[in-house]
Amino acid sequence: MKQVFLCNNYEIDPESILSEIELVKPKKILIHAPDGLKHLYTCIKDFLVSLNSREIYYSASPGYGACDIPLEEAETIGADLIIHLGHDKYPLSEIMVEKHRVKYIPVFYRGTLDTTLLETLVKLLRESNAKFITLSSTLIDAYFKHDLKTELSNRGFTVHEVVKPILGCMYNHVVILDEKVDAHLVIAGGLFHPLGLALISTKPVIAVDPYMKKIWNATIEAEKIKKKRLFQIYRVKESASSRMGLIVGTRPGQYRPKLIEYIEREALSRGYIVYKITSGYLNLERLMAIDSGFNLDFYVVSSCPRLPIDDLANFHKPVLTPGEFLMLISNKEKYLYPW
Repeated sequence: MKQVFLCNNYEIDPESILSEIELVKPKKILIHAPDGLKHLYTCIKDFLVSLNSREIYYSASPGYGACDIPLEEAETIGADLIIHLGHDKYPLSEIMVEKHRVKYIPVFYRGTLDTTLLETLVKLLRESNAKFITLSSTLIDAYFKHDLKTELSNRGFTVHEVVKPILGCMYNHVVILDEKVDAHLVIAGGLFHPLGLALISTKPVIAVDPYMKKIWNATIEAEKIKKKRLFQIYRVKESASSRMGLIVGTRPGQYRPKLIEYIEREALSRGYIVYKITSGYLNLERLMAIDSGFNLDFYVVSSCPRLPIDDLANFHKPVLTPGEFLMLISNKEKYLYPW
């Protein structure tokens, strides 16, 4: 029987970590986790204490997904192995990373569904006449998803459980079911993942947050965001802006050379002047610094489609996603995310 252990109600498989260490035989190991899972470092340390011949480092850098691994830290300290907690391998990366070995270790939360939350959800679905639904979740919330499917099925709903976890920039495996269901249910903590699905789905998206014991309509929030994003595209279109900053992400999972080449080619063919700007981490402060140097008309972020929507939406100049740039040059009205 496979050995697992719990750390603050989070399930981790130590065998997969130890077997990887035995295979690679690294001298130095870098442990990395998203900020919300860094409390697991102590537990990881507890079962690595026997590895006295290895040096173990713990990364303080944030981790916004499997596309965001601090390879530069591993390079600096000479780590032979990176152990990343909480995500599966990123499936959309355009480049392969062979210099550094990364082992992705899934983490699962072992909580129980709140009874009041469940009954509120059932009432909402019935009032909305949503009989056929999809049920998806982040990787961490897979157990919640399985439990909720059982509960809803027992109450007469037809539930299509989406096996593959949802990502912040990949929802096609859920959206493909739009025509077969009345609504999508997403189990995830916070706003990030449900909003991503709601930005592109034609069906209502209902978010279930088991940590905050909250149910909310992600579609309503997404429609507010879409209006703001369409206004940014309109600003560029109506201002006859010509000087464009193309932000190039340098993290392996966020460096997208084919996309960068395409955006640059299409922009140049339409008379835009393109400045390619590299950035490992892009936030409002970094963008302000860039703009103070170039004073460009607008920016397109090729690294992560959620940066313009979530982190850079209040910048005083338009900051577009790749999909929004495609809408700009093709005069398409249907919102494209993430593309």
